[in-house]
Amino acid sequence: MTVLDGVTTAADQLGLECRSSGDGPALLFLHGESGLLFCESALARLGEHFSVVAPSHPGWGASPRRPADRSLDDLAYRYLDLLEAFDEPPLLVGASLGAWLALEIATKDESRIAGLVLVAPVGIRTGVPTQRYYLDRYAVPADALAISLYGTAGRAPNLAERSDQDLLLLARAQEATAFYTWQPYLHNPSLLDRLHRVRRRTLVVTGAQDGFVLADDHVETLCGALGGVTETVVFADTGHQVEEQRPDELADCIAAFARQAAPVLR
Repeated sequence: MTVLDGVTTAADQLGLECRSSGDGPALLFLHGESGLLFCESALARLGEHFSVVAPSHPGWGASPRRPADRSLDDLAYRYLDLLEAFDEPPLLVGASLGAWLALEIATKDESRIAGLVLVAPVGIRTGVPTQRYYLDRYAVPADALAISLYGTAGRAPNLAERSDQDLLLLARAQEATAFYTWQPYLHNPSLLDRLHRVRRRTLVVTGAQDGFVLADDHVETLCGALGGVTETVVFADTGHQVEEQRPDELADCIAAFARQAAPVLR
């Protein structure tokens, strides 16, 4: 029985479609708005360093959304149940919406988490209600959204090369994103005041050309609110979708963080 067998069994019991691969310390990967569709390279590279578990959140992929799944706050409890299936606390890695979900989990119970990696995180906001904190993905042209996510429209995935099944998965991901994040838009108003409860060592990774997060002090605000040691890495020439644009560098960065932080994490 491998380190992942019990976890994938638990994921199935919890109604979570789950991918698993690799060998090494355990890592739980929480995907962003597009689901796992464009994460293949990142997951493959992470699998060179870790035993990776990558579920599809309820509403994405083949994971059903149950009536009780009304917010990311609700989904956090599903993942707290999944974390109990790990033999040892895994490194928790989340991208964008997945990073927000990772924070929701950690504020509730971080005892089953070895450490946190937040890739282009969302989920908090400051400022007056009329001031945009995140780009309104539903109100801007497709090219403008692509530029905000990838730094330039030419780097976005070519959907014409994708199968009908992939396009169906993408449509389902877009529906789930709207369901969970529309009101309030892309944040939990209570989360910022809870972040002091997160004391696990945390790495925050962002792209220098991230045009999706509009607040200039977003990373500083997030790190300042967390209760533990934080590190930040900014990838040049990279937009919001760091895991898609820099899979090799991101995996190496996470592996280095895990090695350096191991005495603290354990």
